[in-house]
Amino acid sequence: MESSTLDFDHKIIAIDSSNCTFTSDGTCNFYMNLDTPLRNVYKIKIITILINIQNSNVTYNKNLESIYIDLNNYKRLIANSSVELNGKRNNIYYFDSLIVESAVASGVSATSTIKNDYNNADIEYYLNPIEPQLTRFTVRLFDNNNNLITQANTINRFVMKLGIYYNNKKTTRI
Repeated sequence: MESSTLDFDHKIIAIDSSNCTFTSDGTCNFYMNLDTPLRNVYKIKIITILINIQNSNVTYNKNLESIYIDLNNYKRLIANSSVELNGKRNNIYYFDSLIVESAVASGVSATSTIKNDYNNADIEYYLNPIEPQLTRFTVRLFDNNNNLITQANTINRFVMKLGIYYNNKKTTRI
């Protein structure tokens, strides 16, 4: 009798912008390389996302504004762009987003921390097709106008904790 079994495994990955490599363009565009690749990644589970924002007049801290998160170009979230082209708003695609709940008055605190509150149904993303070899996480942060957020005087730190599920090996028995 022939059967096939899959050996499932998972890892917790913490992506922290203070320990990542930024691109040289001055935007919130950074990456984290993995020491050993994860093979056959089939699911990503969001544990938490935190963003620390500078409170001043020149920052991104606006009430009910969204910060869109692009993770490896995975398209889990669909939203309308705030920019109109030919009288029409196009869809934009991202991995997730955070909503700034309130802007703290200047002088009260130097920073605000924003955390996403996930329901159990919101936290899992199944990759289709399966990622055969995951070696890097690339994160880019966008504003409502679909522009990369500038790094200076805006976002102090970004932290994302993910559960990565993968098929460690495949064995066949005869």
